[in-house]
Amino acid sequence: MTPRRSLLVTLFAICLGAVIIASVTVGGAAPAPTSTPAGVETGVNVISNAGFTSPQVLADISASRPAWVRVFMQWSDLEPQQGSYDPGWISLYQKFFAALPSTTKVDVDIVGAPAWANGGSDSIATPPSNPADFASFLSHIVNTFHGRVTAWEIWNEEASPGWWTGTPAQFTDLLKAAYPAIKSADPNATVIMGASDPTFLAAVYAAGGRGSFDAVAVHTDTACNITSPYVYEYNQNTTTVNQYFFLGFSGIHTLMAANGDGALPIYMTEIGWSSTSAECKTGASAGKKLGGVSEAQQATYLQQAYHCLAQPQYSYVKAAMWFEMYNGAAGNAPINNYGLLDSSFNPKPAFTAFEDESLHGDQLTGPCGSFNGPAITIAQPTAGQRYSGTLRVSVTASSPANGVRWIRIRLSKDTLVQFVSKRFAKNFSGTIAWQGGAKLSLGPHTITVTTDDKLGNMSTATIQVVHTQAASVRRAKH
Repeated sequence: MTPRRSLLVTLFAICLGAVIIASVTVGGAAPAPTSTPAGVETGVNVISNAGFTSPQVLADISASRPAWVRVFMQWSDLEPQQGSYDPGWISLYQKFFAALPSTTKVDVDIVGAPAWANGGSDSIATPPSNPADFASFLSHIVNTFHGRVTAWEIWNEEASPGWWTGTPAQFTDLLKAAYPAIKSADPNATVIMGASDPTFLAAVYAAGGRGSFDAVAVHTDTACNITSPYVYEYNQNTTTVNQYFFLGFSGIHTLMAANGDGALPIYMTEIGWSSTSAECKTGASAGKKLGGVSEAQQATYLQQAYHCLAQPQYSYVKAAMWFEMYNGAAGNAPINNYGLLDSSFNPKPAFTAFEDESLHGDQLTGPCGSFNGPAITIAQPTAGQRYSGTLRVSVTASSPANGVRWIRIRLSKDTLVQFVSKRFAKNFSGTIAWQGGAKLSLGPHTITVTTDDKLGNMSTATIQVVHTQAASVRRAKH
C-alpha cells in the first residue's frame, strides 16, 4: 500500500473548514525547553498521510515541540474486511509515531466505518450497524499501538452530516461500546468524545452517554471565521457565549457541568483561522465577507487564542491543537490555507508564533476579551441628595468597545424607566424628571441603574436619595 490522502481530506472541505498544521524548514531540532511553558498544552493536526513521511514535517514538529500531535485514522482503511487488518496502514502510523519526539503525546481520531460494518454504504459518515464491531476494531488497534497513543478520539463533528448521519442515541451506543474496549486494552488511555455542538452533546447526555468518555473535544476552526478570539456574543437572553465564537467552548463546559461532568477536561482538538483573501463560499456568510484573514492576522489570532486559554477560569481546557500543520494545496481557497506552513512547507508567520507559544508559553498580557459591562455615570441626583417634589435623574453609560444596548432606571418598587440605544452608541444617556418621587414616603430611597452592551455584559450602580418635606410644608407646621 502506498500512502494516500484518503477520503478524509475531501470531507474537511465539506464540513467546518479546517485544514492541516504546517511545518517549516529548520537547520536542526530545537533544544527542549528548560521549563514547562505557562498555559494550555499546544498541539498540531497532521491529517494528510503524505505528512507522515515528510522529513520537513518531522523536522518542524521536532523544532516546535508541540505537546500533542493529532491524526485521523479511518476504520475502513485499517480493517477493510472484517478481522483483516491492513499492514501497510498500520506500518505507516507506527513509523510516523516512532519518528515523533519521544515526549510528544498522540491523539488518534477514529472515523469511518467500512462498508462491511455499516450496511454496505461507501460513506464514512454512515454509522456501523453493530457497535460491537467498532469495539472489536478498537480492541485490536489500541493493543497494536499500546504505549504510543495517549488519547483515542471517538469520531469527529458528529453534529455534521458530513461526518455522522446517525442519531445522537446511535452515537451514544458507539461510545458505550468503545469506552470499555479501549480501557481494557490500555487503562491509561484517555477517551475523548469527538467534537459536536451543544444540542448534540445534550442529546448524548440524555441518552445516557455520561461515563463513556474521559473528556470532550471542541473545534473552533469554523469556516470563514475572521473574528478575533477576544470577540464574542452571547446567545439571546443568556450569558452563554455563542458556539461560533472562539470562547464558545465555555458553553460546552457549562453544559458538561450541568450534567455532572464539570471536572472533566475539554480538549480543543481543532483551532485555527484560514489565511486567505478569497471570498467566503460556505454557509450563511457565502458571498458576504472574506473567507479568512491575512497571514499576519492568523499569527496574531493564534497568540490571542493561546492567551485566552492561559486564563485561570479556562483551566479545564487541557490542550489546544492547531488545524493544521501545512496548507492543503496552493491557491486562495479558504479550506487550503489553515496551515502554519504554506503548501511548499515554507513557514508562515503563524508557524513562528506557534513555535514561540509551544516552546515558551503565553507571552501576552491583559484580559482575553472584555466581559465588563458599560461604565455608569450618575450625574443626577448626587449621593445622599435631599429632595422634595420632582426628582431629576440623569445617567450616562459608556462602552467604547461594545456599545450600549439600553439603560434601565429602577426608581421605586413599582417604577422602571428604560432608554434604548438603537445603534449601540459608545456613550448613551437617559434623563427623566420624575414627578412620582414626590409621592414616596419620607426618608431614604435607593435608585438602581442597570445597563448592558451589545454582547450582553451588564453593569449595575445604585445611589441613595432622601425624600424630605418641602420648605413651605415645614413652615406651615411650625
